[in-house]
Amino acid sequence: MKLPEEGVHSPTSVDPLHDEGLKNSKVTGMLSVILIFVIFLVVAWIFSTTTIYLLQEELLYWNYFSHIVMIALSVGAIALTKRGFASAGFTLKNWRYDLSIAVICVISAAAFIPPLVFPSLADNEPLNSVFSIAATLVALLVVSKERTANEKTSSSKEGMQLLALVPAFSVAAMMASIDYGLILSTAIFQFFFVGFGEEIMFRGYMQSRLNEGFGYPWKFAGVKFGPGLLITSILFGVLHLLNPFNPLQGQYTLAIWSGINSTFGGFLFGFVREKTGDVLAPSIAHGLVDLGQIVPLLL
Repeated sequence: MKLPEEGVHSPTSVDPLHDEGLKNSKVTGMLSVILIFVIFLVVAWIFSTTTIYLLQEELLYWNYFSHIVMIALSVGAIALTKRGFASAGFTLKNWRYDLSIAVICVISAAAFIPPLVFPSLADNEPLNSVFSIAATLVALLVVSKERTANEKTSSSKEGMQLLALVPAFSVAAMMASIDYGLILSTAIFQFFFVGFGEEIMFRGYMQSRLNEGFGYPWKFAGVKFGPGLLITSILFGVLHLLNPFNPLQGQYTLAIWSGINSTFGGFLFGFVREKTGDVLAPSIAHGLVDLGQIVPLLL
């Protein structure tokens, strides 16, 4: 029997240095992600002056500030790692395909239709949570059935056709007696600051950073993913769970149902991140979903 040459590992041998390196990568990744998360929460608590759910002018200042901090922390952390922004999904390479995938995610906003049609359901949080989770899972299923950017060249046309609904929405809004300033400011905030801001932090920095340590051991519908997607989705849910929580101001309320719904939503956006390979698609998807949920409430 021929023994392995010195310095060469047999197929069944274990490299302790390699295993130790992977372990360290997982630990440092988790610690860096938790550190960014905690720093953001503390800064948000310190500078919070209003509640987060008011659909009035009072909402905008605090939320604009918190999401600017979120973006700054994430971009700074990515820059400090010196891995390059492309490694965190900052690319426009397949933007047409990203657009078509993002638009599909608007299906998850359909969860807000029942309360709009039947106002008596508006205060039934458990039932609305069921609607939200079901709509999110349907969106996830539809997205999973879509072909990849390399397989599908007609995505841009399909995406642009779906976005043609936006002018129709605008015409309908103009015919109604509404506060156009509030509509515009809410749309800008929800699409750019919430959609892009939260995705840059969670799917851009956090999920990418965790993927470096945990890898992609699993596959669903041809898309590889790993614990990074699950951990990021949970943290995303925790963030929304803590929306009304601020110990520095003596506020200890938790948004339990929002936390549950956001965990599922985070999984959808995280899956889109892995499917497309960038953060543009989940950012657009997040922004469109929020617009689909909130703007109708203002009409």
